[in-house]
Amino acid sequence: MADQFDWRIVVAPVRGTVSPADVAEGSRLPAGTSLGLVRSRREEVAVSAGYDGVLAEWLVQDGDLVDAGDPLARLYPEVSA
Repeated sequence: MADQFDWRIVVAPVRGTVSPADVAEGSRLPAGTSLGLVRSRREEVAVSAGYDGVLAEWLVQDGDLVDAGDPLARLYPEVSA
C-alpha cells in the first residue's frame, strides 16, 4: 500500500468561469504555485496549489463554468521521507 498515490482535489473557491494557468499535467509544483483564476461577476479569485506536488490531471478547460466546491484539478502531494 505504501507505493499507492494519495491524490488531492483542488476545488473552485467561488462560482464562476475558470481560467486555468498554463501548467502542464505532470509538472512538479511548489506550494503556492498559481493554478489559475475563477472569475465571478464581482471578483477574480486566484487558485493555487496548497502543497508541494505533481499536477496529475486538469478536470476543467478554459471557459468552463463551475460552482464553489467543484473539482478543478488533481494533485499528487510530495511527501518528505
